[in-house]
Amino acid sequence: MKIKMKKGIALLAAACLCLMSVSCAAPSHSTEKTDEQSQESTGTRTFVDSAGREVEVPETITRIIPSGDMAQMFLWPLAADELVSVATPVTEEQEKYLGTTARDLPETGNLYKTGSELNVEEVASLDAQIIIDFGEAKDSITEDLDNLQELLGIPCVFIEGGLEDSAEAYRMLGELLGKEEQAEELASYIDTVIDTTQQVFKTTEKKEAVILSGSDGLGCVASGTYFDEVWAYMLKNVAQVDDAQMYASTSIDFEQLASWDPDYLFCYNGADPKELSQRAEWSQLSAVQNGQCYAVPEGPYSFVSPPTVNRYLAIIWIADQVYPGEFPWDTEQMVKEYYQLFYHYTLSDADYDALMGDESGETKS
Repeated sequence: MKIKMKKGIALLAAACLCLMSVSCAAPSHSTEKTDEQSQESTGTRTFVDSAGREVEVPETITRIIPSGDMAQMFLWPLAADELVSVATPVTEEQEKYLGTTARDLPETGNLYKTGSELNVEEVASLDAQIIIDFGEAKDSITEDLDNLQELLGIPCVFIEGGLEDSAEAYRMLGELLGKEEQAEELASYIDTVIDTTQQVFKTTEKKEAVILSGSDGLGCVASGTYFDEVWAYMLKNVAQVDDAQMYASTSIDFEQLASWDPDYLFCYNGADPKELSQRAEWSQLSAVQNGQCYAVPEGPYSFVSPPTVNRYLAIIWIADQVYPGEFPWDTEQMVKEYYQLFYHYTLSDADYDALMGDESGETKS
C-alpha cells in the first residue's frame, strides 16, 4: 500500500497493522543484518531536529531512507553509501555524476509531493535505522513525523534547509551521522556562495527577469512563490501574477510577457530558448533581441528545481550570465569545486563547457 500523509494517519496505521501481520511471509528487499550492524543498532542517543523534536536515534547510522526527492538530493553528498532506498530512481543521465550506487536501490516515494506517495510496505521491509526529511517546515511537520515514527517504529527527523540556512543544515546532518568534518566542507562552500552574493548586492542593482517553463514558454515562476527563492535572490522577478501557483508554474499569455519585457529570460522544464527565440512575435522582446534568453543547466539535476543543493550552482551560473565581473570568484573553479565536493565527480573542461555554455551564454544541450 502506498500512503500520502495528507490522506490521514488512520490509513497509515491500518497499513502498518497489516504489515505486522504479514511481515514474516513478505519478501525483503534488504540484505540481512550483519553482526556489525546489529551491534551498531544497540546504542542510541537523543538528537534534536529542526522542528525541536527530541528523537532517539542510533549511535551509528548506516541505513537511511530519504523522505522524498529533496531529502535524497540533500543527503547524497554526505550519505550516498548509507541510503537504502531512493525517492525517485536515478536516470542513466544522472548516473554520469552520481555513479551507479543507486541503480539497484528500491523506490520508496515521497512523503510530501503531488503525484507521489510514500510506499509503506517498501519502507517497512528495508530494515532502515532512520527516515530523514529535508526542506521547508510544513505546519504539520511535528505531527506528521511523530505519527510516522510511532507507526513504523523508525526514528524520523526533520532538517530544515532554505537557501541561506542549508550550510547549518549540513552541519546538523554531519552531527547526526558522525561526519562533521565532511559536512563542514559542504557548509563552508555554501557559506562562501551566500556571503559573497550578499556582499555583491550591497552595491549592485538586480536585473529584471522572467523565468519560463513549458514547451510554449508560457508557464512562469511567479514572484514570491516557492520556486522563486533562488531567482529572487539573484534577480528582480517581474512576474507579478494574481492567483499565482505557489508550488507550480503559473500560466500566462504572450501579451502579459510582452508587457513585462524583462532584461533577461530564463527557460527550464520544457521551455527551449532557441526555439522560442525563432518565433516571430518573440523577436519583439528585449531579452531575445539582446541575446539574453537562456536555458537553465542541469546535471545531475536542474540547477533550480526542486530547490535543493544545486541552487548554489544556479547562483554561480546566474552571476556569470547576468553580472560578469561583479563577483570576485573564478566561475570555472567554483563549479568544478562544487562537483568534486557535492557529487565526488571530477568535472573535465569539456564537461564544464557543455554544462555552463559557450561565450554567448547560450547553454548547450
